Amino acid sequence: MAEQILTQVEVDALLRGLSNGDIQTEQESVEGPDTGDVKPYDFANQEKVVRGKLPTLEMINEKFSRSLRTSVFNLMRKSVDISPESMKTAKYEDFVRNLQVPSSLNVFQFVPFRGQGVLAIDPSLVFLIVDSYFGGDGRFQTRIEGRDFTNVEQAVVKKVVDIIFHEMTAVWKAVHPVDFKYMRTEMNPQFVNVVGASEHVILSVFRMEIESNTGNFTLCLPYNTIEPIKDKLLGTQRIDTSEVDARWFDNLKEQFGYVPLTVSGEMGRAEISLSDLLSLRSGDVIQLNRKVKDLLEVEVEGMTKLLARPGVMDNNYALKVADAAKGERG
Repeated sequence: MAEQILTQVEVDALLRGLSNGDIQTEQESVEGPDTGDVKPYDFANQEKVVRGKLPTLEMINEKFSRSLRTSVFNLMRKSVDISPESMKTAKYEDFVRNLQVPSSLNVFQFVPFRGQGVLAIDPSLVFLIVDSYFGGDGRFQTRIEGRDFTNVEQAVVKKVVDIIFHEMTAVWKAVHPVDFKYMRTEMNPQFVNVVGASEHVILSVFRMEIESNTGNFTLCLPYNTIEPIKDKLLGTQRIDTSEVDARWFDNLKEQFGYVPLTVSGEMGRAEISLSDLLSLRSGDVIQLNRKVKDLLEVEVEGMTKLLARPGVMDNNYALKVADAAKGERG
């Protein structure tokens, strides 16, 4: 059989057909239609996909912030503000990777469920708590790197940790009875392996402000731990907060009981001319507009609230309350 050889004209026509797509190659015919952005899925991959918000847990965090604010004030005797900053789902390895060294890492059990969680307190907040507890105002920054927390620092922070777990346990009762049971404290994230690196956790971040100085702490709950009550946390059920609100109101009243107020009593007033003022000498007497038997008006923060008699107590001038001021009687 004679061998057929393409002419130059046929070769050029073949090349043009391939360039223009008029001639389909064998590879294209096998691939089939365009699959777009579809990607293959590995069914052997057990990684969990977590979607959606947890509105009930967000409500718990709000209530927790309010009750914790009062409890920390009672410990510090200083102005304290606590607010939830964010709540998100992340892999445990991402959470650990972002922790500073050292940090106050407090491992707890979420009784009665299986698994453990972590309360992580940033080092800046640790030093702020310790400084405020001993009467400081947070002006002086403490070096974080290169050292662990002292026994005194750990003991002071443990007081706040106990308060946090107590308040969390109390607030959770409105949704499901649980107990945040303290287990141990670590400073290095490498020693806190409560779940696998690829497991998902729920991170609730809170901001604590003590007299204009701030720091964060994070509550880390494994997703698998709360999965048995996931429906309660996903639902829109309203938390029965009557007990929580009543306790918060009582704590608020107690907190206001320690607010310092300025109290003053006016002995009386008099009007004199400028010439009389310039001629005053030691021993001169200025007659006031009140008689000796008259009650004095007592002002609290500039507002007249009480009527009292002047006197002396322990070598100091004193006021003996006689009655409420006009308009203040119940």
